[in-house]
Amino acid sequence: MNLINDFCLTVGILKGVQVLVVDNDRDSRDLYAFLLKDLSANVITAGSVKEALEILSWFTPNIIISEMRFLGESIYTLLNTLGVMEADNGNHIPIIVTSTSTTGTHDQIPDVEFEEYLLKPFNLNKFVSVIRNQVQSDVAENFCPELLVLH
Repeated sequence: MNLINDFCLTVGILKGVQVLVVDNDRDSRDLYAFLLKDLSANVITAGSVKEALEILSWFTPNIIISEMRFLGESIYTLLNTLGVMEADNGNHIPIIVTSTSTTGTHDQIPDVEFEEYLLKPFNLNKFVSVIRNQVQSDVAENFCPELLVLH
């Protein structure tokens, strides 16, 4: 077991979870990938929306972690593609949006849905907890009650 900020982050807690990390900041992308792989998730990374869309043609994640702001690209393209994918196959892929900007809030994007908005820098325990809660049915066999938030 790893202890980060006195929180239970058990090795293997995200076993079997397929994660797509989309962030144009290499340091953030690598940090998320390192942490999630350490918790046994299968992580694929993309540095752009275009690259993420190419990956989605052959990889179906359980969850997507994406930066909100991209130079010359729009997250709307990614979110709209996910909406089309869900309409086609009925499979909802939760998305967690991250940003360094306090102006890009969930309320400012009323026409598209995402599950969570995290302002960078954020607590890694909360980050893992949010992922775990979004995919808990996919990882029920690796139950860690300290990470679940009951709704």
